[in-house]
Amino acid sequence: MKIQKNILILFLFISINTNAQEYQKIWQTEIDAFDKLNGANPLQECILFTGSSSIRMWKNPAKDFNNPKILNRGFGGSQIIDLIENFDQVILKYQPKKIVIYSGDNDIQEGKSAEIVYGDFCTLYGMIKAKLPNAEVYYIAIKPSLNRWEKVIEMQKANTMINEYLNTKSNAFFVDVFSPMIDLNGKPSEKWFMEDGLHLTDEGYQLWTKILAPYLK
Repeated sequence: MKIQKNILILFLFISINTNAQEYQKIWQTEIDAFDKLNGANPLQECILFTGSSSIRMWKNPAKDFNNPKILNRGFGGSQIIDLIENFDQVILKYQPKKIVIYSGDNDIQEGKSAEIVYGDFCTLYGMIKAKLPNAEVYYIAIKPSLNRWEKVIEMQKANTMINEYLNTKSNAFFVDVFSPMIDLNGKPSEKWFMEDGLHLTDEGYQLWTKILAPYLK
């Protein structure tokens, strides 16, 4: 019985380790590209923007916020679990003083519940505070996109849970972009989105810049 138990534990360890390696392989090309952008000396104590395509497609946040210390390290299609599994390479190596995160959108689209998104975010937040205790964390609310409107209730639920969680923490902030993107008809305005109804237009990023600016002074 003891031998069988040890074999089961070994199997679970191998399985977990294999899954972690697979998560890393998925994004290795983009992470390698980050290393090329970093050069020999990665910018330290920066304001790090990371998360999924809404971050990756932000053309020049350093210019938008007039702050050369802003680094964009978003990778499109990613979920919170991908930030967790690639934490050292995507977040820790930059020793950021502020971390701006947009993630959770793809998670819910792929069928994860608000509770799973919330749990994954709590794990990520715990990792940040364990390794970077003085870093400020800014979570950008999951946006109300036209393309994923059928998922809006679950997205709002995740936003509410994460907002309430961050309200109990110090140096942690929930940045509400959801409400300002909703029009008088109760749905998101088309002007914020490209033709795919998902990714932001320049006007959409201008709105996000306006909302985020007071946090990044």
